[in-house]
Amino acid sequence: MRTVIYNGKLILKDRISEQGFIEITDGIITKVSLANPVKTFLSDADSIIDAQKMYISPGFIDIHTHGGGGYEFGEKDEDSFIVPCKIHALHGTTSLYPTISSSTFDIMEKAVVLYKKAIRTNYAGASMRGLHFEGPYFSAAQKGAQQEKHLRVPNASEYMKILDMTDDIKRWSSACELEGMQQFALELRKKGILAAVGHSDATYEQVENAHKWGFSLITHLYSCCSSIKRDKGYRILGVVEAAYLIDDMDVEIICDGHHLPDGLIQMVYKFKGPDKTAIITDCLAYAGINAPNGTLLREDIMVEDGVAKLTDRSAFGGSIATFDMLVRTSLKAGLPLLDIIKMSTMTPARIMGIEKQTGSLETGKEADVIIFDQNINMHTVFVKGSRIL
Repeated sequence: MRTVIYNGKLILKDRISEQGFIEITDGIITKVSLANPVKTFLSDADSIIDAQKMYISPGFIDIHTHGGGGYEFGEKDEDSFIVPCKIHALHGTTSLYPTISSSTFDIMEKAVVLYKKAIRTNYAGASMRGLHFEGPYFSAAQKGAQQEKHLRVPNASEYMKILDMTDDIKRWSSACELEGMQQFALELRKKGILAAVGHSDATYEQVENAHKWGFSLITHLYSCCSSIKRDKGYRILGVVEAAYLIDDMDVEIICDGHHLPDGLIQMVYKFKGPDKTAIITDCLAYAGINAPNGTLLREDIMVEDGVAKLTDRSAFGGSIATFDMLVRTSLKAGLPLLDIIKMSTMTPARIMGIEKQTGSLETGKEADVIIFDQNINMHTVFVKGSRIL
């Protein structure tokens, strides 16, 4: 099967070309050109798509998402994985990492089993690239919407059982200051699992040590992260400051228009840059569907004003954003489109180690390709060459 997409603005690694085309053959990008295709090249294609001067972009990669379409990943059956993938694909996400919040290890093991079943299903939606466990090794002081009853320190008998049962875990977010974390980080490194600092009350020095152990990413920077505090007049730096001071530490930010104001988005962009920053949804079950104010996601989390909040309104509980909303928010904050797309595609691909497979419009890569207009409305979505929209 050979498809040609032409007459659009190609978003490439280092530029946006006002003209050009791409060729997809059997799910792989086989040609990228900055010229207009000749008629003979188009005539023998199985499918021809006129992009009508819209943007032709690599598909978005969401490395932190909890669900969508009314489902939390792993909560019931295979549909709890498949339905969110279908919903998010309609909004431009072509790859994602289902994220499981702090819970019992029985629930985490069940999620592993359901995930294995779901990825064997032939469904039309975003590719699941692996599981992300967010917790349960978190600081109670930075728990956010994580349930405190599930929080604990690393226990080798627990985590080794789940690490030995699957190779599908690709990321694990934890508070790096907890007792036993160095050994846990070592086991993650042995398995090739990305260790991320999240929901952490660590000092700068503790994050610096954790970085030496293999922690390379800050989970949703500014959300549930320690920052500067004073002790007898002395200022103690935290996770936020470590994110900036450790040059090769990657960060992710929730650009849903609620979690971070424009000024903080601009600051992260200015000082970490698009090569070290991924944008994420961190979205819950009601992403992609209409959820009226007051809709309960959990007994202590509700939807209000376009975001998930704790019912006492003391903090956010997560977003209900789809990825197209993140791009619009980032544009509103003044970031250039080329760099926003890098933060949505190339950078998360590199962070998760899948940059050879996807994340940019280059020959030999999987055909995760989207077409959207100037308002970031999706018109066409391909996942590994299969048309979803």
